[in-house]
Amino acid sequence: MTATPRQIRIETGARLHFGLLDTTAPFGGLGVMIDQPATCIELALHDVDSIDPRIARRAAPIADRLRRWIGIESLPPVTIQMLQSAPAHSGLGSGTQLSLAIAEGLARLIGQDLPTETLACQIADRGKRSAVGVHGYFAGGLIYEAAQAQSPRLNPVRRRIQLPSAWRIVVLRPRDNDATVSGAVERRKFARLAASPDPPREQLQQVLTDQLLPAAEQGDFDAFTAAVGRYNHASGMLFAAAQGGPYNGRVVSELVAKLQAAGAAGVGQSSWGPGVFAWCPDQATAKHLAAQFGSASVATNVVQVKSDGRKLVSA
Repeated sequence: MTATPRQIRIETGARLHFGLLDTTAPFGGLGVMIDQPATCIELALHDVDSIDPRIARRAAPIADRLRRWIGIESLPPVTIQMLQSAPAHSGLGSGTQLSLAIAEGLARLIGQDLPTETLACQIADRGKRSAVGVHGYFAGGLIYEAAQAQSPRLNPVRRRIQLPSAWRIVVLRPRDNDATVSGAVERRKFARLAASPDPPREQLQQVLTDQLLPAAEQGDFDAFTAAVGRYNHASGMLFAAAQGGPYNGRVVSELVAKLQAAGAAGVGQSSWGPGVFAWCPDQATAKHLAAQFGSASVATNVVQVKSDGRKLVSA
C-alpha cells in the first residue's frame, strides 16, 4: 500500500486549441499539449492553511468541492504555492492546468486517488466545453476529442497521436490586446451563437478526419500543417459572429496574416486567442521564425509537443 504523501509537486504544460467542431454542446474539437509555458505548484500538509494569494480564489472552491465530494467536515491544513504558471486568458488553457493540478494535489495529500472524470468535472470544475486540456493534462499529445458526452461528463478521446519529436511550434502573444475572452465574456459570446449548419460542420469534420489526422499519423509535416491551417480557419468561421471573423480581433488577425505572408506553416489562433501558433519542422527553423516576429509588441516562445502527462513528485 502506497503511503499518503505529505508534500507533492505537480508540473504540467500548456494547451493549444485548434478549434471546436460546433458552437453548441457537446462541441468536440482538437488540440495539442505543449511543454511551455509550464504550470508548477507545490502543496504540503502543514500546521495552518497558507495559500498563495495569486491562486487563493481558485483554490478555495476546489478545496470545498473536494471536501463535500468525499463527505468530510474539513480538509487538513495545507500550504499551496504556485512556482510557475502560464499567462492567463491567452488561449493556452492555463486555468484548466492550474485547477487540475490543485485538485489532484489536494486529493492525493488526503489519500484520495479519484477517477479522471470525477477530478476534472466534480472537483476542478473543468471540461464543460472542451476536454482537450483535461485529457492533455493526464496524457499529453495531439488530442481529438469526440463530441459524444453530455454534461457533466467529459467528452472522450477518440484519437491521441504522438507527433514527431523534431517538430517545433512558435507561440506568439501580442503584448497589447483588448480582445481577451474568458469567464462571463466567454459565456455571453457562446450565448450569441447558434448551432452551426450542417455543411460547415461536415466540412470541418472532413478536414479533421480525412486530412489532418492521417497526416499526423504519418508524420507528414507539410500535409499536417496545411490541414491545421484549414481546420483552424474553418472552426474560427463558426465563431465569426462573436469574434468578427475567423480570428478574434484586429491585432490577432493582422499577426496571422503577416505570418502567412512570410510563409509560416500551420498558422492559427489558439482558442479565443490572443495566442497564435505556427509550426516548424525543426528547432533551427523555429528559432529563426521567433526572432523574425519577436518584438516589443509580440512575445514569442519556441515550444515542443508534450508527449506525456503531468509530472508528479511526492515526499
